[in-house]
Amino acid sequence: MKNFSIISMFFLFAACSTTFNPHSQGREDYLETIESKSAGDKQFSGVYEQFEFKATLLNREISMAIHDRLKLYYDWGPEENERKKQERLQELENKTIIWLSFFTTDRKDDNLANANSIWKIYLVSDGKRYEGKAVKANLNFSEAQALFPYHSRWTTPYYLEFPVPTSEVENTRLQLIITGPLGRREVTF
Repeated sequence: MKNFSIISMFFLFAACSTTFNPHSQGREDYLETIESKSAGDKQFSGVYEQFEFKATLLNREISMAIHDRLKLYYDWGPEENERKKQERLQELENKTIIWLSFFTTDRKDDNLANANSIWKIYLVSDGKRYEGKAVKANLNFSEAQALFPYHSRWTTPYYLEFPVPTSEVENTRLQLIITGPLGRREVTF
């Protein structure tokens, strides 16, 4: 009888923990897709970290993967889904966008989006260098982390925008350069 109670409890707990979660559908594939166009680096001064970042190139493939996740999360109807998809594709026709999670040990140095920022941001494609503009992302933490799992509470979310259509650079080797008085780091997509 004791064994029956233990086995019954096991099946009861197992049944409760296996409910279907639609948000987990395709999650592993999504994470692989995001990771395929992500890169990051850290700058140290001796043993002290000056800054660190991780970025994801929002090319058409990544943008559509993000769009599909948001559609799943927010259960968009057909019209809203199509409208948001077209907005994203239109945006990619005018500029190249990179998502950035950025951290500095001193909060006053985390000022990429300020007019008097201590940072310069560049995108290099086939020998051409484009200066970027940082815009603070207006996603809340839960949404940002759901879309970019490497994003943490200690990093600041930014969109880096470069004045070149995505179609012109997405099939080339791209280098993102972040430079300023605290150091210079470069990653390749």
